[in-house]
Amino acid sequence: MDFYRINEEYNRYLQTYEKEKRGITKVPNIRYADRNKFAFGAVLQVHGINYYVSVSSFDKKQEANILIRIPGDKKEVKGSLRFNYMIPVPNECIERLVIKDIKDEKYRLLLNKEYKFCIDNFERIQKKANKIYEMVIENRKQKLTDNSCAFSILEQGYHEYVENVLKQSSNESF
Repeated sequence: MDFYRINEEYNRYLQTYEKEKRGITKVPNIRYADRNKFAFGAVLQVHGINYYVSVSSFDKKQEANILIRIPGDKKEVKGSLRFNYMIPVPNECIERLVIKDIKDEKYRLLLNKEYKFCIDNFERIQKKANKIYEMVIENRKQKLTDNSCAFSILEQGYHEYVENVLKQSSNESF
């Protein structure tokens, strides 16, 4: 379990794929002006596919998230894990975020606190990931399904990316 950066090209591919199949995409943008978004995981494994959940600055409690709380800090809620935006990611498209290599000390301290929270709450995180995945796949709540990634579509996109991009590029390197 760790924090990871997801390959931007793969993330854009999933956004385009979901938009083509569904008309919209809920795959979050990961490029920001100051810092790129990162994810925690793998929080769930389905059909041999690892899912990662975005670590977000969003700090309002919702059914599909877990607030990252650091008791004793002036601002106790640091953000959240947003399970309705989990995405499946091949190992080739993910890179471990090495917290100790972060130059900005304040940001590094925040990441360490968030990481400790995630590790301490890992079982709860896995349960929530499973619950939200099942609720969306089974369309148990229309509002949740509408505001979530279409996991089954993303899994198809994952497989197509592995077949058409990753396998092609590994074949070309021989």
